[in-house]
Amino acid sequence: MSPKSFLLTLGIFCGGYLSNTLLDGVVDAAEKYFHVQTSTYKTDTNGYIICSPEKPKITSADLGPVTLKASGEP
Repeated sequence: MSPKSFLLTLGIFCGGYLSNTLLDGVVDAAEKYFHVQTSTYKTDTNGYIICSPEKPKITSADLGPVTLKASGEP
């Protein structure tokens, strides 16, 4: 690896780190200034977001087999 490519790679990584760090600081300052709270979501064991603790009610229990018709059939 040449010194030029090493320095270029190092610059890219350091630049990415600095920009992310600065962006995090700006977002934190904006949240404090505008009194914005980021919401935390509850997740289940699979990582899915739980929107409501209530389970949806099944209104139609018609769980018969599904039959598909070809487009030319009535």
